[in-house]
Amino acid sequence: MALALDDRLDALTTALNHMSHQVEKLVKDSLTLVGGVDIDELAEDVIRGDLVIDRQEVEIEEKAIEMLALHQPRAGDLRVIVAVLKINNDLERIGDHAANIARAAGRLGRLETKVPVPPELGEMGRIACGMLGDALDAFVHESTDEAAAVRERDDRVDQLLDSLVRIMLTHMPEHHISGCLEVILIGRNLERIADLATNIAEDVIFMVQGRTVRHGVRLDRAGGGPKANS
Repeated sequence: MALALDDRLDALTTALNHMSHQVEKLVKDSLTLVGGVDIDELAEDVIRGDLVIDRQEVEIEEKAIEMLALHQPRAGDLRVIVAVLKINNDLERIGDHAANIARAAGRLGRLETKVPVPPELGEMGRIACGMLGDALDAFVHESTDEAAAVRERDDRVDQLLDSLVRIMLTHMPEHHISGCLEVILIGRNLERIADLATNIAEDVIFMVQGRTVRHGVRLDRAGGGPKANS
């Protein structure tokens, strides 16, 4: 007997929540590799974990598309499914960035000449991880307030990346150039994780309120056209 739409929705969101916990762990594990020792095994774990996330993304997408085809949901249920599809894709991309960080940290750790890692990178990691966790909590709680708070932190990560790049460029003449570039690469991946966490927060706002708030505009479902965000 075919499952009812409500049961399918519960199963879909449960699967997404399970995937989100795994992605959070990948990001945190990848950051422990930066400046660490004996990192090869953990780096491989992160990379293998990303492959698991890739498979889960496909499974969740197939379930969501099947629900759209079988049930033709409307209004709130449709927004939930659309949000799940978008968040699912964002989580898969975050897993890719975690794997990128793990690879870069591995290369950085194998250099004979150690490169100083500025505190900006650690702050970026803390903020990006916090944004991801809070965005996923906002999805579970269906909280637009929590989602809005995530969006407010993205600019700080951008500022830290700019500072990080300037610092590492000044280090290049006296330190290993490849190592400095690896630190910048890790920072860029963290900046993308923060961007994707912001995307998830914006998807939550769409799911709960039916408002699109990306790209500096607000689109109301009942309204006529785009409005500038205040």
